[in-house]
Amino acid sequence: MSVTNRIERAIKALEADKLKEALYLTDKSGMERFNAFVREAAQKALDDRENAKKYMMEARDKLQATITAPLDDTSLEGVEEMLNETAPKAKSTSEMTDEELYEACPECHIANAVAAVSEVCDKHPQTVCTLINSRLDREDIQPEEWLKVLLEAREKSEGEARQEVDLIVDDLMSYLKRKNSPFLKALTNPN
Repeated sequence: MSVTNRIERAIKALEADKLKEALYLTDKSGMERFNAFVREAAQKALDDRENAKKYMMEARDKLQATITAPLDDTSLEGVEEMLNETAPKAKSTSEMTDEELYEACPECHIANAVAAVSEVCDKHPQTVCTLINSRLDREDIQPEEWLKVLLEAREKSEGEARQEVDLIVDDLMSYLKRKNSPFLKALTNPN
């Protein structure tokens, strides 16, 4: 479900006095701003139950404003300010937390997946584990090659090891897709 679709459904939920549903619909990654509007309304409604509907309508209006463009204004006046408001401020690496640094590092995710699959191999020795173990001591392997090794290990593993490797590789692939990683593009376009 798209963000706009979730916002539209949350607006309808607020109009129908379904505050919990609106909270649920906006409680997703990437929707923190919208969730804050609904949470604020929920807190006010809990504190002042007689005016709960008013607070829900205020949240609805805030949500509606985020998906409704002022169509009558065709000038460029104020566009620069709008862009500056919505443009994410890039942090330098010295300002980033460890979690943010890790989230921005596809190579780190690939390395962690390799380590996790190696641990699976320690628990469930199989011939497929030689794919991983034979390369662990090499320092010249690029992330793209590790990714290919992980996918091959997934295909050749069996039983409980296969289930564990599937989870690890699925998580990694999901992350790489979310980040639109060039490592994925290298898999589909080997040249």
